[in-house]
Amino acid sequence: MKFSLDKAKKAQAILREKVNLKPLNLENVKFIAGCDLTFTNPYRTPTLGIGAFVVFSYPDLKVVEKVFEVSEVKISYFPGFLAFREVPVLLKAYKKLKIKPDIVIVDGHGIAHPRRLGIATHLGVVLKIPTIGCAKKPLYGVFKNPCEKAGCFEPILDPKTKENIGFVLRTKNKVKPVFISPGNLITLKDSLKVIKSVCRGYRIPEPTRLSHNYLQEVRKMYNSR
Repeated sequence: MKFSLDKAKKAQAILREKVNLKPLNLENVKFIAGCDLTFTNPYRTPTLGIGAFVVFSYPDLKVVEKVFEVSEVKISYFPGFLAFREVPVLLKAYKKLKIKPDIVIVDGHGIAHPRRLGIATHLGVVLKIPTIGCAKKPLYGVFKNPCEKAGCFEPILDPKTKENIGFVLRTKNKVKPVFISPGNLITLKDSLKVIKSVCRGYRIPEPTRLSHNYLQEVRKMYNSR
């Protein structure tokens, strides 16, 4: 499938106009989800994508639902355009959920993106739900490394405007930090607060950590057929 970067940039510009980083009343949050996606053969196009959501009660983080979807992916990976490859599969998986989460944590970036439209923002705008990007590696922005103690964080700044677009958070003592930025319908401050509240002694927050683990189980089951 031919993928036009120019058309994708125009689509991102349109979606960016719909981004709304507004305060979220966390007292009203009853369910939170993590989502992740993998491929049966990531080095081949087309390939099969496997997307998964795990929904938890909040704030106690009890698993209440798991779903997955397997779908063909015809778009190759292009840096900065990950959403066009992964979001269609995640949307199909999301539709299977009986319990719709109040917040979705995405394994990827939100507004900490060259065009302020990472996969978490893209997904949040399309679904019109609050989303947070929590990535394992930086994509865009300048920052200082936080102290080695769990809970330490530093802002991620846009190198052009110096605007705060996310945070680098140390989730566990002396381990690599994660990179947080709001996706949609949540503020920078609340995004950081939510991620801190769902860490349970691992580098990766529970919603995305357990969605990744579930995804690996599904992939193993699917490949053993």
